Amino acid sequence: MNRKRKIQTSLFAKILFMGMTIWAMMSCDNSLERLTTNEYPKSGNQAQTGHVLCVVIDGASGKAVNEAYTTQKAPHIRSMRDNAVITFEGLADSRHKALPVFTNERGWANMMTGVTTHGIGLDEESTGEVKPIEELEIPSFLSRIKQLDNEKKISLYTADNRFYQAFRNNADIARTLDSDQQVKSAVIAEINSDTDLPSDVILVEFNGVQKAGAADAFYDGSGNPTTTVIEAIQEIDTYIGEIRTALESRENYRKENWLIIVTSTYGGTYSETVQSDSYYDDLRLNTFTLMYNSRFVSKVVGKPSASELNYKYFTPLYAGNNQKSVATVADPKLFEMENNKSYTVQFMYYSTTKKNNWVNILSKSDKHKGSKGWNVHGDGGRIKFRVGNRNVWTSQQSTDPWVSTDGKWHTVTLVFDREAVRFRAYIDGNYSTHRDQQNMTLPTNLTCPDYPLTIGKIENSPNESNAGFCVTNLQFYDVALPEEFIKKNHGVTKLEEVKNEYWDHLIGYWPCDREEDLENPILKNVSQYADSYAGKSDITFADQTWTTGNSAEEHVAPAPDDSDYQAVFNNVDITLQTMQWLGLSISEWKFEGVGKTFEYTFMEENYI
Repeated sequence: MNRKRKIQTSLFAKILFMGMTIWAMMSCDNSLERLTTNEYPKSGNQAQTGHVLCVVIDGASGKAVNEAYTTQKAPHIRSMRDNAVITFEGLADSRHKALPVFTNERGWANMMTGVTTHGIGLDEESTGEVKPIEELEIPSFLSRIKQLDNEKKISLYTADNRFYQAFRNNADIARTLDSDQQVKSAVIAEINSDTDLPSDVILVEFNGVQKAGAADAFYDGSGNPTTTVIEAIQEIDTYIGEIRTALESRENYRKENWLIIVTSTYGGTYSETVQSDSYYDDLRLNTFTLMYNSRFVSKVVGKPSASELNYKYFTPLYAGNNQKSVATVADPKLFEMENNKSYTVQFMYYSTTKKNNWVNILSKSDKHKGSKGWNVHGDGGRIKFRVGNRNVWTSQQSTDPWVSTDGKWHTVTLVFDREAVRFRAYIDGNYSTHRDQQNMTLPTNLTCPDYPLTIGKIENSPNESNAGFCVTNLQFYDVALPEEFIKKNHGVTKLEEVKNEYWDHLIGYWPCDREEDLENPILKNVSQYADSYAGKSDITFADQTWTTGNSAEEHVAPAPDDSDYQAVFNNVDITLQTMQWLGLSISEWKFEGVGKTFEYTFMEENYI
């Protein structure tokens, strides 16, 4: 052996104690040598190079596999848990905006290329025609392996001819068979071969779950996996058990250092309307992934909890001595409140000072106590809304928070309901009743065409030096939002991804809380109508300082970002994980996947 590891003193003592017995029983000297020199990766480190068995189960959602797992119908997958990293909340796709449909073929493409930009699947502008997997625009990881090391041997076994045609060219052994059972038998035949060493990568595709779901249904009307699907998973679990038994019966199994991956392409189809706040809620994207090695420490990976989804902000700070910080929409004629229409203005607000006395927050007005338009300003711990020279609403009463100065993020919602002839205001989705607004008629004239929509300093605001606040997630709707919607959605961010039922009425949207916004002098309107304004609806900053941070305020509901989705296994991770296990350099390719770091058990535990 050319890489004998040092044996720890305790282990060496044990071997010496048993030495005479072992010597008498063993027929040749190299048996003891083999016992003490198995080339395991060091405990706690990334695995050294080895072999990969990747089992792909088409159409098996994490939800369905979990049900089979917990009801003892997937005993072989369950038996691997003590030495596996596993997730039932994996994602088929998390780096692409929600698609009108999601196909098994897109799941293949994501998994086999390590990216989501490969041309397979529907985009936002699609007419409904799906490209077949054979038209893949990006090389598969099989091709990448051969490009880096042509001596690496690859086997492919599949029950789907489309999968075979798409990926067979880069496999040394490629077979398409009539059933999952035949696929299983062919894989075991290679593993048990007396003449050939097994391939460095054995890729196995089972389509029994996909066929079962397509023939019957993947889910019932409540989103629960059907019995047909669970039974199909049970059958494939049996095949996985047989393959694993054959693999682990190999004389050199430990030295070959196998990574066993069991994963799925997508969650199947769901006939009900898909309405999801995140990718995790879309059953079509829900996948299962298990990564097994006999030395792995067991770990179950779940999606991040709501408490972990902190609101991260990168935004201007409207503050400073004789504060001059201001942000204005380029065209003052935009975002007028016409006298015969209803509107809603909503924004998130955060104070950095205990003052904010008579400080302008948001306005479309000629001056602080002007005769035209409207403005929102701080008054001690209160927030006030003014039309012309008239105070219409004040946030503060005995039960209301001192939102202007309490150092927390709050959402302020102002509703101008012309149809009901009424003004409504909300703090964090809660209706503010400081004044008898039930009987308060809406001010007649809110127009101010000569002055732009403005954040920060306004003419004749008396105490701008007291300012210290941030404004983000600014929204301007051409409709009066209903109360129930405000209660549910007031703290939601990344609206261009969510696209709720009032998206078509959102004519101005300036998030101003993204990392790419930091120190950018121009804040883009990201509503769907921005292009029609030809840049005139963008906001320009002046005299800004910037601040960053994160918040776990319970009433702020940020959309999960990339890091939240990457916490679990994604389909695109399979490529990266496989190539890392093979010890191949991948720096020249821009894979989207994230390689997981595995924790290992102590080596002594594996053979004493």
